[in-house]
Amino acid sequence: MKIRFALVAITVFLTASSVRAEECPSDIPDDSGVRRVQAKKWFSKGQTTSDEGDDIAALKAYQCSLRYVSHGFTAYNIAQIAERIGDLEVAIASYSQYLLLVPEAKDQQEVNDRVVALKERLARAKQKEKEILAAAPVAAAEPLVAEHETKKPSVAEAPKPAESITEKPIGTNYRRAGWIVYGGAGVALVGGLITNLLARSKMNTCNSKYNAHPQDISGAEAACSDAKPLAYMSYGLFGVGAAAIAVGTVLVLRPTESSEVGVNLLPEGGLAFGWSGRY
Repeated sequence: MKIRFALVAITVFLTASSVRAEECPSDIPDDSGVRRVQAKKWFSKGQTTSDEGDDIAALKAYQCSLRYVSHGFTAYNIAQIAERIGDLEVAIASYSQYLLLVPEAKDQQEVNDRVVALKERLARAKQKEKEILAAAPVAAAEPLVAEHETKKPSVAEAPKPAESITEKPIGTNYRRAGWIVYGGAGVALVGGLITNLLARSKMNTCNSKYNAHPQDISGAEAACSDAKPLAYMSYGLFGVGAAAIAVGTVLVLRPTESSEVGVNLLPEGGLAFGWSGRY
C-alpha cells in the first residue's frame, strides 16, 4: 500500500512539474490558423507571468509567441523585458524588429533613441569586461559584464512571415478601463437627462393645477412633491457622469513611454498644447 501511494505521489509530482515547465515546441506548423492560436496562447502566458513578476518565464513565452507569428507588439514586449533584466543584445534586436514590423509607429524616434542608448551601454559593458579580463590572471579569468547587465537565457529564433494578432502591448489596459468609464458616464448622463425631463413634467403639472384651481393647494403640492425626488436624482446622475468623464479622461490621457506631450507658441499669440500616444 505504501509503495502504491509513493508511486502515485511521484507521478503527480512529475506531471505537475512538466506542466509548470512547459517548453516552446521546436516544430512550427505550416497552417497559419494553428500558428495564430498558439501565438495567442503563448502571448497570454507571457502577460500572466509578467504580471506575476517572473520576467524570465515571460520573456520565453513572448519569444515563443513571436516564433509562431511575427508581431510588432510582441517584439516590443520582448525588448522591454530584456532591457529590464539586462539582456541588452536581445533588447536591441527586439526594438529593431519592432520598428521593422511597425514602420509607421508614433514612437519610432523614441525607440531609435533607446536603441542608440542601449548600444552605448553594451559597448561600455564589453569594454569593462575586457579591462577586467586583462587585469585578472588568465587561469582565473571568466567573462563578466557590468552590474545589472548580466545576460539571461534567450530562446529567440527567426520568426515566420508577419501576421497580425489582436493583443496590445503591456501598459495599455488602463486606457481600455478609461473607455469603459466613459461608457458609464454616458449612461449616467442619459439617466440624468431622462429624470430631469420627468421632474420638469411634474413641475409643469404642479403649476397647471395651481393656476387652474388656486384654492386646491394640496393637489398642486402633491404634484410638486412628486417632482422633487426626480429632480434630486437627475442632479446626482449629472454629478456622477461628470466625475466619470474626469476619471476616464485621466485614464485615457495617462502618459506612457510612447506618449508625446508638447506646448508650442502660436504665430498670432497664445499657446498650443498637444498630446499623442500609441493605443
